[in-house]
Amino acid sequence: MVRAGKTPYLILRAGFFAYQADSWLKTNFKKERHTMTKKLAIFLVTLIFGGLLIFCPSSAMAAPTAKMVKDVVDYFYNGQNEGPILTDAKLCKSIKALDCEEEIDPKAVDPGTLINVWMQFFVPKGASYDDIMVEYTHDGIPRHLTAHKVEGSIRYRVVDKYKLEKPGKWTITIKKGLTNLKEFKIDVIKK
Repeated sequence: MVRAGKTPYLILRAGFFAYQADSWLKTNFKKERHTMTKKLAIFLVTLIFGGLLIFCPSSAMAAPTAKMVKDVVDYFYNGQNEGPILTDAKLCKSIKALDCEEEIDPKAVDPGTLINVWMQFFVPKGASYDDIMVEYTHDGIPRHLTAHKVEGSIRYRVVDKYKLEKPGKWTITIKKGLTNLKEFKIDVIKK
């Protein structure tokens, strides 16, 4: 939904696209024969781009509602019995200052590639959990399991590293105890 303040801007953008379409048509069609075609084309371009601009969501992020903020704050201060929440996870080629610099394409990994499993958790204040696991399986057979500890933070980041030596189908699963939180499928292809 577009906010009311954005509507005049979007209408101007649609008009600009119509002007560009008109300029393009003038250079590519002869004026005498294709007057009706030209008008129809301008109308369609304006309709399409104008519709897209008006009905597409704005790139500006809307503020969360007061209830959403209250729920998050309540969980941070009172959610110790519920446990951590995995807010994001990525497969990365390299990590710098606990941030993923470059993601890995899971469909084309060479044997011997070091995989960095980057994870970000929302952990209730004062809580500590040592049952965050990262499991690596190759063709259905478990090959490696690592446990991690997370502590109270709104943005607790953890990185797990493992080298995928064998070609085939790998699955990397992030777990809390026995509960799967996220799973990545990777094809290790021998070239």
